Amino acid sequence: MGLSIFVLRNILGRPSRTILTVVGLGVGIAAVVMLTGISRGFERAMTAIYDARGIDLIVVRAGISDQLSSNLDENLGEVIREIPGVGGVARSLMDSVSFEESNLASVLANGWEPGGLLMRGLRVVDGRLLEEGDARSVLLGRVLALNLGKKVGDSASIAGEPFRVVGVYESDSLFENGGLVVPLRELQRMMGREGMVTGLVVAAKPGVDPKSLGEAIEGQLDGVAAVPARDYVQGNVQLRLARAMAVATTGVAVALGSIGLLNTMAMAVFERTSEIGLLRALGWRRRRIIQLLMGEAAAIVGLGVLAGWAMATLGMRALMLSPTSRGFIDPNLPAYAYVAGLAMGAVLGLMGGLYPAIRASRLEPTEALRHE
Repeated sequence: MGLSIFVLRNILGRPSRTILTVVGLGVGIAAVVMLTGISRGFERAMTAIYDARGIDLIVVRAGISDQLSSNLDENLGEVIREIPGVGGVARSLMDSVSFEESNLASVLANGWEPGGLLMRGLRVVDGRLLEEGDARSVLLGRVLALNLGKKVGDSASIAGEPFRVVGVYESDSLFENGGLVVPLRELQRMMGREGMVTGLVVAAKPGVDPKSLGEAIEGQLDGVAAVPARDYVQGNVQLRLARAMAVATTGVAVALGSIGLLNTMAMAVFERTSEIGLLRALGWRRRRIIQLLMGEAAAIVGLGVLAGWAMATLGMRALMLSPTSRGFIDPNLPAYAYVAGLAMGAVLGLMGGLYPAIRASRLEPTEALRHE
């Protein structure tokens, strides 16, 4: 009988234990895959906002950890525009709004200047962009328009005020596709923050080092931080939190998964001590006993990885139904996340299967055959 037949017979011989172990491993792997995918999706969505517009620097209040909590005088934009090396500046005010009638919470609301640098990354799929003089007008991201069931010409209630939908746009960023854009002056009025913005974005002239330009801005303006766009994304609080959760979940999942698999394999060795002794008496070498037990561990882990991938895929679809995450999470997991789940499965197989396999290989045939 071939080794693979032994492996298959042994894991199918105890279906309840095998299924419970596979489900336990699958839950841990699914959590790691989902958190890895979410953190990667956040990073990709935020980077796309700046890459699509050629933005090099983000200027915010020094010492703040989130742009939403930043507060700057909008006139700083004109001061920055005069600094040598600056190719373009745009003011930005950000907030979040909810659409309770559509069960949507925390929708990203951007206040931008019509015709400004930030408008460059939007591709109009219906209607038009904002124009000077527009009042109570809104652009809806493609995903938000679908969720609200709105089209150009419809009225949308934003924070209790009626706005006319003048356009529907598409962006490379998932955040923006699930959000909306209103004229900067309108959002300032609605938030009671006239003359203030949460940040400014800066495009450097060709050949100008963004880092040096940021130092020049910080040298001329007190109380501001000019951060390169990629550094800003890497230091984002939500992104760092998602990464920390992914790392912590991986550690817990590896520990619990290893213990679960170790218990399963140890029980398998204990229950089959006589069988292992018989195989040893028939001439099986220690190395083949190790291959048999590690093969069983690998088969269980392989099923656990497949279960984890399936759970993660379904879990991301389920998250899209949540009003707090709809529009912010990409349901399509990147290949990197699935590879992370596979790598975790390999670690689990090694940690949970190696000790029982070595212990089984050291059993002496005469001692094992006497085992009750």
